[in-house]
Amino acid sequence: MKDLLAWFGFKHFPFDKNIKPTDLFLTDPLKECLARLDYIKRRGGILLLTGDPGVGKTLAMRRFVDGLNENLFKPFYTPLSTLSRADLLYHINRLLGLPTRLSKSAIYNQIQTALLESKEQAGKTILLIIDEAHLLQTGPLEEIRLLTNFRMDSYDPFILILCGQSDLRRVMDFAVMEPFSQRIAMRYHMAGLSPEETKSYVLHHLKLAGAQEPLLNDQVLSAVHEVSFGIPRKIGAVTEAALTYAMFDQKRTVSPDMVLKVKTLEG
Repeated sequence: MKDLLAWFGFKHFPFDKNIKPTDLFLTDPLKECLARLDYIKRRGGILLLTGDPGVGKTLAMRRFVDGLNENLFKPFYTPLSTLSRADLLYHINRLLGLPTRLSKSAIYNQIQTALLESKEQAGKTILLIIDEAHLLQTGPLEEIRLLTNFRMDSYDPFILILCGQSDLRRVMDFAVMEPFSQRIAMRYHMAGLSPEETKSYVLHHLKLAGAQEPLLNDQVLSAVHEVSFGIPRKIGAVTEAALTYAMFDQKRTVSPDMVLKVKTLEG
């Protein structure tokens, strides 16, 4: 059985999702996203982060969290967003490591107290990241909105990041979501990469993996962009599939035809 790493001399798979946050290629969308995350870190409140699947939202948050001062911030992350109103509160309560309470009102008060005390007594701002937030129904979203109301809606003791696919923007446009929508301090929709950035992105990852010679020329990289629509996760999948075609074809470089084969299979 042929091995992609051995055939091309890679140290690891070029588009491994376990990439270190510091090794991420800083594309324009990623830099814009990190700038908004830095803003909400300083301001407090709610950030709505959206983008198509695979565009790099979660990776951006990984890099952001990796750079936080642990003496000033305490991050919590959950992708579990398909819960009911009550279950979501219980889930956040467990996520924060708080004691179990029986009633919903007790849970609500306990969470708010923990958020407030962490900021004012421990000197650590809690950062709550809810990923896959496009799956949240309006009921659970309303519970989250109520959690952000401190001191008659005059104070932001913690940071909330709602991260999800593009549908989340449309949910926030519903009339019933207007009270929540008005509370959002910052919004950012992460776009795909341009053709030039796609090229730089691929070459960056191949270099990180240990590629010793050019494996894809400009024509091939243009084909990768066309097939992937500039979505980083798709770029990685298309490039790796094309490299696999080259390996089984006993080639050390990728041709445009190999990228088109990937497109044919996807279609």
